[in-house]
Amino acid sequence: MLIQPIKYDFCLRLFILITPILSNTAQSMATNNKSHHHRTPKRLNFSRSLEPSENFLCGEPQSRSYNLRDLMQTVHTNSEIVNFPLYIVSKRCDVHSGCCKSFNMSCTPVESAIYHDEIEIEIESLQTNRTRKQWIRIEQHGECICAVTNSEQRNYSTPNIEML
Repeated sequence: MLIQPIKYDFCLRLFILITPILSNTAQSMATNNKSHHHRTPKRLNFSRSLEPSENFLCGEPQSRSYNLRDLMQTVHTNSEIVNFPLYIVSKRCDVHSGCCKSFNMSCTPVESAIYHDEIEIEIESLQTNRTRKQWIRIEQHGECICAVTNSEQRNYSTPNIEML
């Protein structure tokens, strides 16, 4: 008769041990499954809805990637295309770089902190199929501040590019 309580005790311990493991595994599979594209929507009350913008303040320039062919459309001839690099990364202060504490303000670069990097690119001539190296100068932002802007100024801006 002693065998029955031992089996019961063993099964109970096994159940207690396995239940959290199975629960964690199921939860992990639901959140880490790459083919699972749906997220459970969050519902944030008013005070919690303010936290993300209070923690993402304007100040540090943010990295932005730009398709170099798109940027170069205004600075080189139509008979040439940019081969490499495909994209460039620029430090920017823009409407998406951080939050300000007023509706009529947005994150903008400190004028004295604007600098330029020089990047060597490869350009191909569509007429001759030859490639050549070319240096360009790209605008970078070193520091951001909140400044009064209008809706037109708050539109997404791209960095200035200049052929050297």
